[in-house]
Amino acid sequence: MYQLLFVIHGMGAGARPANDPNWWTGTIDDLRASAKKYRHDKDLVLSAPKDEQVLVIPLTYHQLFDDIRSKWSRATPNDAGWLPLLQQLAFHDPAALAKLPGWATTAGSFFWTHVLDVLLYRYVADFTIPIRELVATQIAEAWNRADLDNGTNTPVHFLAHSLGTAVLHDSIGFLGADPGFGPTTHMITSIVTLANVSWVLENGFPAYASVDRPITAAPPPNGMTAAYFSFRHELDPIAEIVRTFRGDHNGWPANGYRDEVAIDVKDWNVHGFTHYLDNPIAHLRLFERLWPNEDWPPRRDPAIAAYKSAPGAPCPAALAMARQKLEALFANPFPQTTDGFIDVAVATFRVFEQARDACREEGGR
Repeated sequence: MYQLLFVIHGMGAGARPANDPNWWTGTIDDLRASAKKYRHDKDLVLSAPKDEQVLVIPLTYHQLFDDIRSKWSRATPNDAGWLPLLQQLAFHDPAALAKLPGWATTAGSFFWTHVLDVLLYRYVADFTIPIRELVATQIAEAWNRADLDNGTNTPVHFLAHSLGTAVLHDSIGFLGADPGFGPTTHMITSIVTLANVSWVLENGFPAYASVDRPITAAPPPNGMTAAYFSFRHELDPIAEIVRTFRGDHNGWPANGYRDEVAIDVKDWNVHGFTHYLDNPIAHLRLFERLWPNEDWPPRRDPAIAAYKSAPGAPCPAALAMARQKLEALFANPFPQTTDGFIDVAVATFRVFEQARDACREEGGR
């Protein structure tokens, strides 16, 4: 029998070089590099899984955002002309609509490559609903096929980052409305979330009371997840400042949920998928669920110590600048609302843009 690992991206996944169009390349390479330390790198495959291997299924939805960017590119030569086109969309929140010009100015290029994805998913139903249906279909098709291949219920895992945590939550909620998909028919072995934003972007499916919650979370018996992990970085404003996801503060018991905070900074983009995933406090929790028969506890402290001693990105001045500016963001009184969250995201990506440029000047990436 093989297992399934669904991996879902966050915002900005479509902003990729033409010679590397697949958003999951770096993520899966990093995951395999971490698994190689435990001789499991070859167990993570993208096709033709063998017995005891893990079939990795990238869940992809960024093409819906990319399509409208392509449409706008044909209508106007550069993104300076995109704002009026964005304002013409059917935003269901006047407060967000009114803030668009300021957000676009503050975030610069990151607004159009990253923040736009969040805005379209959260505020424009013409994107929200099709994306949920698209991801739900990808999950259902792969899961049903695996159960047929295995001849039994397949162990299923999810790994989600940033906006992808909200999309995954909503898509599982969407699937849960089907009588053929739910706690009585399907079980999720583990969900690992990195920078979980499903509470602040809540839209139709309650963050703490939907079908993807732990089995042991009230009210029984509707939860369908055996183990739910949430990781956030102490310097990631996107995960920390507005409506921080905390299942443990909302009735989720310790035997089904764990919340952990990363503190080490190895890259100027502390919010990045691979920056989270490279940290052993995150990937070891996933490995514990993928390969539960191994003795993982003795491996944890040495792995964390090795990660702490690793040098990180080769641009120390840029890293120091990013740390200082990110710390300053936490002193600002951002409103605890969805548009307040966008304020945070815009300010954060402005810091990242400056740090990226500074890192390049130091000879980094």
